[in-house]
Amino acid sequence: MKKFSTILCFLSIAFSTVKAQSVEWGLKAGVQMTQFNGEDFEGVLATSSSRIPEKVTTKGGSTLGYAIGGYIRTTENIFLQGELLVSIKGAQLKRLSTGTKTDIQYGQLDIPLSLGYKFKRFEISGGPLLSVHVFENNNLKQFLSQYSNTLLTFSPYKSYTFGYQAAAGVNFNKLTINLRYLASIQPVSDMYISYNTVNSELRESHFQQNFGALQLTAAYRLSK
Repeated sequence: MKKFSTILCFLSIAFSTVKAQSVEWGLKAGVQMTQFNGEDFEGVLATSSSRIPEKVTTKGGSTLGYAIGGYIRTTENIFLQGELLVSIKGAQLKRLSTGTKTDIQYGQLDIPLSLGYKFKRFEISGGPLLSVHVFENNNLKQFLSQYSNTLLTFSPYKSYTFGYQAAAGVNFNKLTINLRYLASIQPVSDMYISYNTVNSELRESHFQQNFGALQLTAAYRLSK
């Protein structure tokens, strides 16, 4: 209920701002490169005879995904825009000791709310972003389970996260091409992993990552 209350509150703010104004709407879709941004993760493999912690990094590992949905916006030069996008994101984890990589994928419902300025064919915009967790593959849970004393039984992803986004675009009649950067302010994944060291000392490692994405989309206006 808390998740849906947050979504409804966010959407009510978006649509109340465009009430009684001339609006247009349409479809939007595109591709994006996403990655995790955060500190290296440290742990001991449960199947390893060595109790020396190793590091796993998420830096520099990007994954190709896509986004699809719709938008509504006011028609003035200074405009407000709201969007609903199903967004497929991902990241890459790399064991520094072996160089092996693990690709992960998850889906979110992105709800960006933008304030923008349009000059002739060109426009810039930006504003807050609400990303709601929708689905995931099990790769991240399985990967983190390797470093845990007990099997992980719940999702490492958070239900929702707030962030920001900024974009630049160019208009061609009913078609708009847009390049945008999106990032979460709150962590999209957050989990503590317990492991034993050489001296059987119990330690915890905090796996906490934000996401960053570079997105290229095409928006097609359906209204007149």
